[in-house]
Amino acid sequence: MQIWRQLLISINRSFRIRLIISLSAIILLAFGITGYLTYQYNLKLFEEEISKQFSRTNEEALAKIEMKVQEIVRVSQTVVFNPQIEMLIKRINSQEDADAFNLYYDKKQIEEQIFQIKSDAPYITGMYLYDLNGNPSYFSYTTSAIKNLDEPTFQTIQSKLNDTYGNLAWMSMPLPSSIEPSGFRQTIIIARLMKNSALQTYGVLVMAVDESFFAGILKELIKDGTGEVYLYNENKELLYSNSTQETAEKAQMLQDMNETRVMNNHLYVQGISKATSFKLVSSTSLSDIQVKNKILSKRIAYTGFISILLTSILIVISTGKLLRPIKDLLLGLRKVRSGDFSARIEIRTKDELAYMGESFNAMAEQVGRLITEVYLTQLSEREAELKALQVQLNPHFLHNMFNEIYWKLYLQNEKDTAALIATISEMLKYSLMPVRTLTTVQEEFQQIRNYVKLQTELFEPDLETIIQADEQVLDNEMMRFLLQPLVENVFVHAFRNKVSHKILVIRARQHLDHLEIEVTDNGCGMDESAIAILLGPKGTSLPQRSDGREHLGVRSVVRRLELVHGQPYRLEVESVVNSGTTMRLILPNHPTKKELSQHAEG
Repeated sequence: MQIWRQLLISINRSFRIRLIISLSAIILLAFGITGYLTYQYNLKLFEEEISKQFSRTNEEALAKIEMKVQEIVRVSQTVVFNPQIEMLIKRINSQEDADAFNLYYDKKQIEEQIFQIKSDAPYITGMYLYDLNGNPSYFSYTTSAIKNLDEPTFQTIQSKLNDTYGNLAWMSMPLPSSIEPSGFRQTIIIARLMKNSALQTYGVLVMAVDESFFAGILKELIKDGTGEVYLYNENKELLYSNSTQETAEKAQMLQDMNETRVMNNHLYVQGISKATSFKLVSSTSLSDIQVKNKILSKRIAYTGFISILLTSILIVISTGKLLRPIKDLLLGLRKVRSGDFSARIEIRTKDELAYMGESFNAMAEQVGRLITEVYLTQLSEREAELKALQVQLNPHFLHNMFNEIYWKLYLQNEKDTAALIATISEMLKYSLMPVRTLTTVQEEFQQIRNYVKLQTELFEPDLETIIQADEQVLDNEMMRFLLQPLVENVFVHAFRNKVSHKILVIRARQHLDHLEIEVTDNGCGMDESAIAILLGPKGTSLPQRSDGREHLGVRSVVRRLELVHGQPYRLEVESVVNSGTTMRLILPNHPTKKELSQHAEG
């Protein structure tokens, strides 16, 4: 009976705990639902108010755009319906065999007329008068911002004028520019057929304005830095936008939008000009609305704070003992997540939570053991591969050089000067330094000078060499023999079929936080596939030669950088076939001896 009584007491205690937890959860849920509904209601009210205000701003901007468009219409009509310009153009067309002076004089008069008109429109960056054959025969004006229109560009413009009957056609296209880094400048083109009062077409007028023509008007819509604007012409073609990256789905949605919408936390409104049929879509972020609603939500939360606090205290007191094993498990998981696989959970009960704790302890022990084994194995493999690469690389090019000197002496029956022997001795001394000993940019460049000197004396007498290094990077530390395989590759491959005017430029400088060393030649170059083969897939070992040994050279440099430094340090190759190659090393700017020595020594 005593046992059954204790069992009933335990069951009742468990029931009370569960009841308290359930009631507390219901209270919390009720407060949560109330707060959520209030938040949604206020969010809707704020969105409606913001939508009205932003729509009015959008309409004001659209009205200003109409005024700008009317200015362009006025300028175009002043040109098209100018009787003197029409008379001069007809005279030019009727006097094809006239002498050059008369043609020049007539075109000069047209130019004077146009510049009088254009003086009132300084925003026009280009203006052209084409004849009916598509030639800018009458007048051509442009600024430094864009170049003259080429034939494909005019054909595109002319294709949009077929059904306009003399009305203005607006479009946006990139035009060649000499001041833009990309070589093109996005420009708004306005064109129309030149028709006289008898509706006879006697030419084509093309005008170009910069995108700032509309940007100044629309700055009010994007003054907070988060807004977006999209201006479409009467054919729903995009004329201007301050956003350059849009998905095809979003672009189509904006083009077809005819009502206010909310998308991706932005409010989109649209307006259509009755006078120009232009469509303006603008958006603003709803972050401010959310901030105001968060403030309101906090006020609501404060009103129920006491009740929630009391409920929380009751839950903590009542369920502390019950949830203690779960807390221990959570702490253990956090330690494991932070990398401490020695974490263990103390088993306090004999129920399902105890089984979870035992499973966690076994898992942590096994994972920690596996990670240690894998890490040590990979570290040993990387260090062994690095040492093998460096040991193979040290005597590699010296062997080739001594062999070449031997054959020169043998075939020409001459003895090299003492300077060449001294140079070889210096290179040998440099190569026999311990593998883990770092060098400096200055020492590495001296080694390259010795190598280039030997190549020039022995095989490349017409070689022009430029070796430069900024003063502040001369004492920077770097791995040995990073440059020599790149320079050797120039002589072996780049200059293989080049007879004369060989140029080799080697430069070292500090760029941002990195040390950059470039090796540039004017040799045969290579295509993209050859570059891909040269660099090889990331993380792979060196390719095997026919005798079973690994290829040295450029691939060894790539692999050594991966093993010692990793990203973002790398070798970049830029090349143009028959024009030359640039190989660029991106290295640490101020590596410490301790860090690199730990990678290099075995």
